Amino acid sequence: MKHKIAIAILGSLVLLSACGNQLPTLPDPYGYQGFLDRGWAKYADDIFSNEQGTGALDYFKDAIDCNVQGIEGFVGAGWSALFVSDEWRIADNYFYMAIQLDAGVFPMMNPDESQVQDTMWTVFECLHPDLPPEVLDPILALTDSMGIVWVAEEIEAIIDDDPIPYRFQPLLSDPIAMFTAANGFSTSTSTVDSIVGGWIYMTTPQAVMDIGGDDYYVWINVDDQMNYDYRTFTATGSETQYSYDALAGIVMLQDIRGENGDPLLGCAAAWGLDQLNSDYSFGSGKDYVGLETISNIQLKGTAAAIAYANQAFMYAWFTCTSEGYGNYLDPADAGFVVELMAVIEEMLNS
Repeated sequence: MKHKIAIAILGSLVLLSACGNQLPTLPDPYGYQGFLDRGWAKYADDIFSNEQGTGALDYFKDAIDCNVQGIEGFVGAGWSALFVSDEWRIADNYFYMAIQLDAGVFPMMNPDESQVQDTMWTVFECLHPDLPPEVLDPILALTDSMGIVWVAEEIEAIIDDDPIPYRFQPLLSDPIAMFTAANGFSTSTSTVDSIVGGWIYMTTPQAVMDIGGDDYYVWINVDDQMNYDYRTFTATGSETQYSYDALAGIVMLQDIRGENGDPLLGCAAAWGLDQLNSDYSFGSGKDYVGLETISNIQLKGTAAAIAYANQAFMYAWFTCTSEGYGNYLDPADAGFVVELMAVIEEMLNS
């Protein structure tokens, strides 16, 4: 028996020696911090050489394998994945885990809601200057007896075909990003102008519908169902630099992914980061500080660019003005859209 074992061992050694340099090479035992150091070093080299590849990402993946509770590993993996298109689909997961581990929860939600206008227009409040309560209330008070078509005609006679500004509150709190709301009856779309103090301010164009041979003037009229989706942001107060960098990465990722990204998520991340740290800089206080040069103005500019690409021009302008850019623009001007793009470019290059 011993003889047979010895022969088997000898045969194995002969086979191994024949493999030469084909033997598997085990990685050096760098450990979690070692993989982080090598990951950021490779990240810096790639930026300098403008030849980003999977090298830095592989190191950060190894760091995550070493310590699945290590926040920095997920931050590094997320930012490295921005430069590897095949990894864009899961880059969100890295940033999500970084914030989840750092803050205890992911601060953003993506509600999809509907609300119905009531007979007194109090769900979606009319803000048209020619329809103050003393004008609008007597008209709406006759809704049940005179019919909503008659009410619409009365209002149209006052404001002609002007769009009507409204404000409303979503069913959940802390709205931070929303582009449009769709009228389920007329199929017209209302554009979001701004989000202030939990209120959504938006402008609704007039739609004219033929009902029984009569024109029916529609903005957001009685019993109209409005459908919309948006993003909320609720901070826990325990977010650190890791969460800041992850939020910045989410903004950049949604921009890079284009039509495959989540534009509302990208805008919400920019606004949320601004709420948490209005003087944000990448990696502040960490070993990887300065590897990216990006400011809140540039991130807000990126959010505005995302909104612009989705033709949410008013929300894009609102995002610009929140940083003091483009206050002089007039959306009624024919060149508004072109001028808005110039303002966004100015923010991105600041």
